[in-house]
Amino acid sequence: MNTVRRWPLHPQPGPLESLSSWLERLARPYEIRVEDLLTRNLGLDVPVPDDLDYDPPAAMLAVLAERAGVEIARLRAMTLAGWEPWLIEGLTAPIEDTQPVFDAYVRDNSVLLAPGKAGVNKVSPFRRWPGPWLGYSGLYRDCPVRAADPERGKALVWRLPLVTGCFEHGCRLEDAMQVHRSVAYGHEGPVSTPLAEPLATVDRYTYRGLTTGQVVLPGRTVHAGVWFRLLRSLLDEVSLSSTSGRGRHGRAVLEDIWQATGRKYRAGLNIWRPYENLKPDIQEAMLHAAGTALHLAAAGTITVRGRLASALQPPPDPPKQQADTSAAPSPTPPTRSSTHAYSRTRAPATGRSAPRPASRRPPCTAT
Repeated sequence: MNTVRRWPLHPQPGPLESLSSWLERLARPYEIRVEDLLTRNLGLDVPVPDDLDYDPPAAMLAVLAERAGVEIARLRAMTLAGWEPWLIEGLTAPIEDTQPVFDAYVRDNSVLLAPGKAGVNKVSPFRRWPGPWLGYSGLYRDCPVRAADPERGKALVWRLPLVTGCFEHGCRLEDAMQVHRSVAYGHEGPVSTPLAEPLATVDRYTYRGLTTGQVVLPGRTVHAGVWFRLLRSLLDEVSLSSTSGRGRHGRAVLEDIWQATGRKYRAGLNIWRPYENLKPDIQEAMLHAAGTALHLAAAGTITVRGRLASALQPPPDPPKQQADTSAAPSPTPPTRSSTHAYSRTRAPATGRSAPRPASRRPPCTAT
């Protein structure tokens, strides 16, 4: 006999929704706090984590799956731990292992620069590096359009310095506290602002990877895990100084990219820091530079030499084959005998003109 007590009201998770957002929507119809929902209602004797989106206890996810009718695997995918290792690596790595994680995830790949030209940097000389895409200070952002509808959830990726806008509404993400105050109290708050290029291109690639597992780049289609590492390596490269052994090509490419952004070189960064340890405004400037690099590489304006460079530039068109007419014999004028022979082998006249040859139209190509 099935003794599982299913909650009478249990809204299903939305696309890319975070666990904390879904739990808030679960608790709202019952007018209780999320903490009470997870302790008194579930009957669990485990402490409620401070951050439910990080790595919640497996026992908690199992009971939630029973009460709400959602598979454990889906609930796990609504947490950062569920995105390891294809998006995140070293989520719980000790500090002595952060450098190897950085080297493997970021520096072992290359996009703009030839392999090895990025050099060596220590990620945790003064401040611990939290890991790829894990911002040192958590981001709490929301979509102004989504916030007006409490039945819509918040995406987990909005907490990471990986995207700038809302994938559904195409507008910039804003500070969650300001957005919520404007909705709850009618205060003047952030308005919906369309996300401009090239940040919009970066977001489209990222959301495509999160939802389909692959990203169609100008050069080829790559697995989502490859895209996230490519983008993270690209962000690392645009944050480097133009000196320190980059070579003539590396210096020229980096300077061209930042000049095209219209921003100060390296967004005014004087001392290198890993992307995750930068302030949000500098992180956005780095994303802007990375998106600019994607556009320039696809257009052939810059030449990229990294291990993953082939994914950014369309393959060259195959060379057109031209007939060799250098030794072609001169045409021989027809003689009377040859004309007579042809007339004898022709099909009898039918009173109708011969059909015109079919036009050889070029095949359709995808645009």
